[in-house]
Amino acid sequence: MMFPTAIEEKIGYVFRDRELLNQAITHSSFFNEKRDIRRSDNEKLEYLGDAVLNCIITIILYKKYKDKHEGFLSNARSCLVRRDTLTEITKNLNFMDHLNYGNGRNCNVPEESKVLSNMLEALIGAVYLDGGFIKTRKVIKKLFEPYFTEERITKKSPKNMLQEYSQKRWGILPQYKFTRKTKNGFTVNVYLGRDYRAKGQGKTKKEAQQQAAMVMLEMLQVR
Repeated sequence: MMFPTAIEEKIGYVFRDRELLNQAITHSSFFNEKRDIRRSDNEKLEYLGDAVLNCIITIILYKKYKDKHEGFLSNARSCLVRRDTLTEITKNLNFMDHLNYGNGRNCNVPEESKVLSNMLEALIGAVYLDGGFIKTRKVIKKLFEPYFTEERITKKSPKNMLQEYSQKRWGILPQYKFTRKTKNGFTVNVYLGRDYRAKGQGKTKKEAQQQAAMVMLEMLQVR
């Protein structure tokens, strides 16, 4: 019988294959000075976890809010799966204490980086491979339960906030232009007329647009 590790207790799931857990919590930077060690599949697990998380959150919202329209559900999902929500979850549960990063555990993780949100997605991907859909749904419900509040899921996305602000102030809509695809995802510029421009990056074009809108809102000091 295997006893749960600290991080397994936090997510409410004990792995049958602990190697999957180890891969999920090991960032690629951990191997920079350890060339003799096989590289982790953290990024592949993150890719899988992102898809699984979006799918399960969508199902939970659909069943929980049967009387709500598609726009409400779409915005609610965006609020729950965005990077800052995932990062908040990892920080509240002190996931940093278990992350293999850089030259050791929790070693100089940049405060605003995607490392922590990516780690949570990788963990979800690992749980899915190890235990299947139903157990992954239980883990996600446990982790996200405090965030299924009306205040949280009705919070407007950065894109919606920027659109409303620009229409009210200037009578124009923000224009988003895809610039390039990179190794880590996409880069998008958002323009407000000829005077304002901001750049955003993300794993998908939608995420990059949200990030660009957030940067623009900060530039305009919109709260």
